Amino acid sequence: MEYRGFPQLCLNPGGIMGDKIRWGIIGAGGIALRRTLPILSDITNAEVIAIMDKKSNDMIHISTKYHIPNIYENESDLLKNPDIDAVYVASPVLFHKDQAMKVLSSGKHLLLEKPLGLNLEEAKEIADFAKTVQVKSGAAMVMRFHDGHRKIKEIIQNGDLGEIVTCRGQLTCWFPEMHENWRQKKSTAGGGALMDMGIHTIDLLKYLLQDKVSKVAGIVDNKIFNYEVEDSASALLKMQKGATCYIDAYNNIPDDAAHCFLEVYGTKGSVIAEGTIGQASAGSICVTINGPAGGYESLQKRDHDTQGILLNYDTFNIYARQLQAFSECILTDTLPEVSLDDAYDTMKVIDAIYRSSDTDQFVSL
Repeated sequence: MEYRGFPQLCLNPGGIMGDKIRWGIIGAGGIALRRTLPILSDITNAEVIAIMDKKSNDMIHISTKYHIPNIYENESDLLKNPDIDAVYVASPVLFHKDQAMKVLSSGKHLLLEKPLGLNLEEAKEIADFAKTVQVKSGAAMVMRFHDGHRKIKEIIQNGDLGEIVTCRGQLTCWFPEMHENWRQKKSTAGGGALMDMGIHTIDLLKYLLQDKVSKVAGIVDNKIFNYEVEDSASALLKMQKGATCYIDAYNNIPDDAAHCFLEVYGTKGSVIAEGTIGQASAGSICVTINGPAGGYESLQKRDHDTQGILLNYDTFNIYARQLQAFSECILTDTLPEVSLDDAYDTMKVIDAIYRSSDTDQFVSL
């Protein structure tokens, strides 16, 4: 049984030889510097021609290292550059709404880092405004671009696991208190482990199941660290099609101890992935397909030595694939992988989890 994952088109787009989308990056000193800029040579249909960040000295070094001709200290000047086709906004969440509106108003295509805004209201404003302009707009939910996740989705959609009963997504790290770190402040990040990492697991489960969340129960608190936003978040999600899902997002588990499991269980089998949820294009995926369940076995014998096969998948960089896929949708006039409406729907789930934790009640969406 073979699962295709990403089509070859995403790696070497056909029919657009020589065409490239020219990108500007707003907020080039964070995730863009760590993950996007180093993989530019892997992308066939995009090039970064401009970067903007308040730390101008850092931008000079980055510009030289990655051969980027244009440096800006504010987004307005970058957006005046007529050679830029699309803009990736990777700045702190505090600036997302203002910068996203400016990009959309400028007539340039927008790829916006998650979360869309500091809160649900900001996210809705951005998503609604995007509908009024004639450009492509999408959210950077990079877990969808892991080829292993794409193959898991295919397995689920083929019905190979039967009816999906329950799933779990986990993303954790060690994020101790740091003076003036914007991710640890409510006013600049909007939230903590849930907003920063739990958002990935929620989006991934929605994507894998092709489903939406109907109600949630959440526990959000600070177990270890004392910064303004939460260091711990767990939630129970009831999906519209019936599956029960669990998410874990913690800032207080050492990286070496974090396995970041993804688990999917159905009436015919299961998928257990370890280390696929994260910033690398790595991990292992074990698929167990038993066919229709037989009669009741009181001893509940499980022969784990013979169960499961390791799934092969392409390890092409997920950040390169994300930028290449968005460039492809611009060049071919197709829809982005993650629309701003879809990202807004995920923000509604996050908002409901916070409210559930505050009230100690289930919250329906």
